[in-house]
Amino acid sequence: MKRLKLYLSIALVVAVIIGAVRFTQDLQDWGKLLTYKPSSAIAKLATNTTMTETGQRLFYVNNPTIEARKSSLNLCKRSEQTIVLGCYVVNRGIFLQSVSDPRLQGVMEVTAAHEMLHVVYQRMSLFEQVQINKQLQAILKQLQNPRILKLVDTYNTQDRLSVNNELHSILGTEVRNLSPELEDHYREYFTERSAIVALSERYEGVFTELRTKAKTLTQQLITQKSALEQLVAQVKQEAAAVESDRVSLQGAIVSNPPHDYSFRIANFNDRVRNYNQLVSQLRAQTDTYNQLVTEHNSLALEEKSLVESLENKSIEQVTR
Repeated sequence: MKRLKLYLSIALVVAVIIGAVRFTQDLQDWGKLLTYKPSSAIAKLATNTTMTETGQRLFYVNNPTIEARKSSLNLCKRSEQTIVLGCYVVNRGIFLQSVSDPRLQGVMEVTAAHEMLHVVYQRMSLFEQVQINKQLQAILKQLQNPRILKLVDTYNTQDRLSVNNELHSILGTEVRNLSPELEDHYREYFTERSAIVALSERYEGVFTELRTKAKTLTQQLITQKSALEQLVAQVKQEAAAVESDRVSLQGAIVSNPPHDYSFRIANFNDRVRNYNQLVSQLRAQTDTYNQLVTEHNSLALEEKSLVESLENKSIEQVTR
């Protein structure tokens, strides 16, 4: 009984301390927001991501700014290994990279939501983090998204302590189906979380489509190259046979002119026609192969331009 009372007393003290810290934090937030007015671009990001009043407060109190690529790189020294481009720096603010390419519509919105959720996680008590971490890890065990699983492995290797913090932002903005408990948790910050996930899926789909097309073209190129090589060998073989027949027929005519060579000449002409047909096939298949190469290179350039429009990273980092 005494032990129970002791535990209850400790729990009460902890709750009071947490409450006091939160009251102080809320008071500081209120003071900062008294003079803060978001720009139209920042306000639009909050609206498009369906941030609640609580979500907007945590977003705005960190004075989010939209930065050019070079400035973003300088401000976010430790860039995250994801397509979400931005960072939350404690006591400094939220920095979002400007992305204007229409093919990547939604990147900035997902970035804004992602970084705001870092603020949420950072402000949790240790007890709250432990509880939310259990739920995050439970979802991770069920997750079958290879991109996110690979990303988590990267975090585990590079910065194990950041895994749950990153999971909290990634699952909240990129995974459609979560547990009821997590949905309730994120509902405090977004009125329609699925809208953010849809934006994430949209621009991720741009890269996925490019890679799928490139993979299909690569397989076609392998098949076409093999067929082309076989046809080249066949044309060379037939060219040698034509030349051999020509030399043989010409030698026979010279050595024995009176003989009737009409049958051999007809066969020779048939062989020449067959050879010419093979050459025509070779030209057509070569043109087809070259067109596939051009298309494949075009896709590679398109993906490269998308990557460069985001940030000065390698394709593996940006496309995950």
